[in-house]
Amino acid sequence: MPSYAYFWGCYVPARLPFMEKATRLAFDQLGVDAVDVEGLTCCPEKTMVRNMSHRTWLLTAARNLSIAEEAGRTFVTPCTGCFATLKGAAVELRSDPALHEEVNRELARIGRTYRGTADVVHVLDVLYQDFGPAELRSRLRYRMTGMKVAVHYGCHLLRPSQELLFDDPFWPTKFDQLVEALGATSVVYPSKMDCCGGLLLRAGEEDSARAMCRDKLRDIITAEADILTLVCPSCMMQYDNMQNLLQRAGEDLNLPVLYYPELLALALGMEPSELGLDRHRVKVDSFLEKWEARRANIDVVREHWDYRLLSACAECAACVDDCPVARADPTYNPNELVRALAAGEVDQVLESADLWKCVECYTCAELCPNKYDQMKILRVAKHLAAERGLAPSGVVEGMKAFREKGRLIEASVAQRRRLGLPPVAKAPTEELTELLGEGVEEENEETQE
Repeated sequence: MPSYAYFWGCYVPARLPFMEKATRLAFDQLGVDAVDVEGLTCCPEKTMVRNMSHRTWLLTAARNLSIAEEAGRTFVTPCTGCFATLKGAAVELRSDPALHEEVNRELARIGRTYRGTADVVHVLDVLYQDFGPAELRSRLRYRMTGMKVAVHYGCHLLRPSQELLFDDPFWPTKFDQLVEALGATSVVYPSKMDCCGGLLLRAGEEDSARAMCRDKLRDIITAEADILTLVCPSCMMQYDNMQNLLQRAGEDLNLPVLYYPELLALALGMEPSELGLDRHRVKVDSFLEKWEARRANIDVVREHWDYRLLSACAECAACVDDCPVARADPTYNPNELVRALAAGEVDQVLESADLWKCVECYTCAELCPNKYDQMKILRVAKHLAAERGLAPSGVVEGMKAFREKGRLIEASVAQRRRLGLPPVAKAPTEELTELLGEGVEEENEETQE
């Protein structure tokens, strides 16, 4: 895995430190090699510094990049503006050797040089390229199954695409894939690729900035998303701070806005209090209430199943077509039960009649490459259902006969006599009762195996 140096920029440390905290915690949990380095300034920002002086913009960016070179590390930043500036400056210098030489003459006056080897990536680059959705999914402690998330890419993560090379400038998918790696659903909404409009505030166009913010928020609310997630401090200030102002003006808007590493950190098992989620201007209580309930359900699942293997089984579903009951009964899909358990919906599964359609024929057990098959998972669920009194009448009657007579059914004396077979000896129920106790408690040996 590459070695990184954090480039936090201006707004994240000063105005949005919770974005920094979530990034650090998530990266530490994942084992990303990222450190802080000294001597950094503003990237510098494009729309102000570059428009005032291209020379100032390029020299400042080159100086910052030279620090990454000295450290032998790649810059990683949570800010799309810093990403676009540093990446754009590096591309410009690589494509123009004469300009590169001129910049180095200027840098020499302060004892620095930029060789052109330093690179910069966004936080999402690290998560997508170094890990990938599948690896991230395997690292999660909790999955956000059932949560609906609206993704906002932001302009400077994608464009200009010939410099940034992050994803398609108008039909991107990487951020959506990272959201769905958490188990959530990335919702579709009309204004998904629209700019947030936050920079209009610098131009004194507050009404237009409010309108752009309002329109996207309403689109997302109409799509019934639980939250909006993004990866840009300017966009965060627009959708969190501006939405708060619209709320105070009486507008009916209440959409929690979370930075993606905050979502990731929660899924990795961190507490909301660790992340400073109370620092958001728009309260995230509605999201956290739903999340806490889901997390509690998953904790129940962890008590009885290996959650990692259970989740892998839910996603695999390779043996569904081999299930003889599913072939005979089109309404039965055992993988749906496994998926429900992986989503923490234990009560729903235990109360389902479909749970008892598994006849334990061992077909899936023989085919499962991980030897953690559907049958084993559903057998544990049957045990829990029986404990709650949710077993079918046939199962209940069979267990009652076993407790009372030591057998599920009594043999026919007459039929055995006609076949010349000896009588069946009476089962030693007293000894069995003494051995097992008053109730027959089946040990669930398969939990956590």
